Amino acid sequence: MSRAYDAIVIGAGHNGLTTAGYLARGGMRVCVLERRHVVGGAAVSEEFHPGYRNSVASYVVSLLRPEVVRDLELERYGYEPLLLANSLYLDSRGDYLLLTGDEAADRAQFGKFSATDYDAYLAFEDSVELVGELLASQWLREPPKLHGGGVGDLLSALRLGLDARKLDAEGRWRLMQFFLGAPETIIERWFESDKIKTMIAAHIMPANFAPLSQPGASLAMLHHAVGEIDGRKGAWGLVRGGMGGITRAMAASAQERGVEIRTEAPVERILVADGRVRGVRLESGEELIAPVVAANTELKRTLLDFLGEEHLPDAFVRDLRAFRQESASLRINLALRGLPEFAALGGGGPGPEHEATIVLIEDKGHLDAAYRSARAGEPASPPIIEAVIPSVIDHSLTDEPGTHVMSMLCKYMPYELSGGRHWDEEKPRVLEDILAWAGRFIPNLPDILVATQCFTPLDLEREFGLPRGDICHGRMEPDQLYSMRPHPDAAQYATPMPGLYLCGSGAHPGGGVTGAPGYNAARRILKDRR
Repeated sequence: MSRAYDAIVIGAGHNGLTTAGYLARGGMRVCVLERRHVVGGAAVSEEFHPGYRNSVASYVVSLLRPEVVRDLELERYGYEPLLLANSLYLDSRGDYLLLTGDEAADRAQFGKFSATDYDAYLAFEDSVELVGELLASQWLREPPKLHGGGVGDLLSALRLGLDARKLDAEGRWRLMQFFLGAPETIIERWFESDKIKTMIAAHIMPANFAPLSQPGASLAMLHHAVGEIDGRKGAWGLVRGGMGGITRAMAASAQERGVEIRTEAPVERILVADGRVRGVRLESGEELIAPVVAANTELKRTLLDFLGEEHLPDAFVRDLRAFRQESASLRINLALRGLPEFAALGGGGPGPEHEATIVLIEDKGHLDAAYRSARAGEPASPPIIEAVIPSVIDHSLTDEPGTHVMSMLCKYMPYELSGGRHWDEEKPRVLEDILAWAGRFIPNLPDILVATQCFTPLDLEREFGLPRGDICHGRMEPDQLYSMRPHPDAAQYATPMPGLYLCGSGAHPGGGVTGAPGYNAARRILKDRR
């Protein structure tokens, strides 16, 4: 006998759990289905070596909407953000930039490279914050339809226009620069030092797969302005217990409101009857019935595999296939028996450099060279690396005192390797090359390294459902954002198939641990239910 619900959510990542929590608050009986053995999606904490736990995929928090934290009472269920206040930028020549938020110290760091760039940086950050806050104000709003909309869509577009009008002429100019301009143009306009230019260029790296010359790639810089930790604007942080602390809290909040969560329950098919959704069939053959299905899975798999293109308009399918996915990321977790020591700063125990986001990048040319390598099907050698050592702040991640875990995001790494090579064969060699490169910055790394965990772009797809390794479920570029994400006919979370909704990062506003797509999808579902 089939079990019946008011709504089924596919995928227990943070957006799926957010949708489930809000639907339950709205009085709906909800079931969440997760393919893996644990909830969390990419926001998950797992033991990757005995005695060592880490955020094995996503690893920093900042963008999670405070409204979601408040409404779902996440702190009551154990969510605890930890401020990661410092930033360290290193190159292989030994030059470094260590920023701690102390004005005098930061000005001195900038002064090693430029007499004017610190003041320029403050003005630049003000500009970025101004534009970023405008965009962030749209995150928890449904984008208007591009065609066939009603009064609500007109009002939504008008509201965006009025918000933009609040910017002065300078602000509106900056807004258009970020949307249409290339990062290299913006960077050159603001700064004189190559080191500072490199630091700013690195800000586009985590979520993008683009060169500095690509118009619109500058939008990634805005993420550094719109985040917050405990009300501190622009701050980044960790979560006690790893990123799984977010999704465990979300799951507990949802379950207390009656949500049923099933792990190891992979979906095979979205069921359709009489032209609308009627539920899902699991790979086990079990069928679950519901008039609403919200999919946190990536959109092509959702619509073309689970649903089937035969249920969708031909033009919609054509456009969907053209939706660009790939962020060229490789993720490494390290188990360490001691604390990394940076050659440029010397040893001597924990310092501000350890409580920092750590970026290993040579110069602006390094970013473009890494991009060109990946575009040609070759892993960047050397890669650009963004790293954190969360165990310096969160001692719960390891069992033994003095042991540590380290996260590395390595860019750029192609999903498809040239010459017919396969990632499963190439991974050991690429991992060895990356560790050798990191060892130039951290000389004691070979001595303290206990174990590694490595996810190639293919692994990220297979393990976490990230399409082509895309941590954002789709490129974050102007023509794939707002009312065009993922398509004008699905930008308001409802798809052309009645009863089927998108609640993952492939929907507005896109990737990052924000909870915004899940929040907006739930509001749309509850509105349509009235």
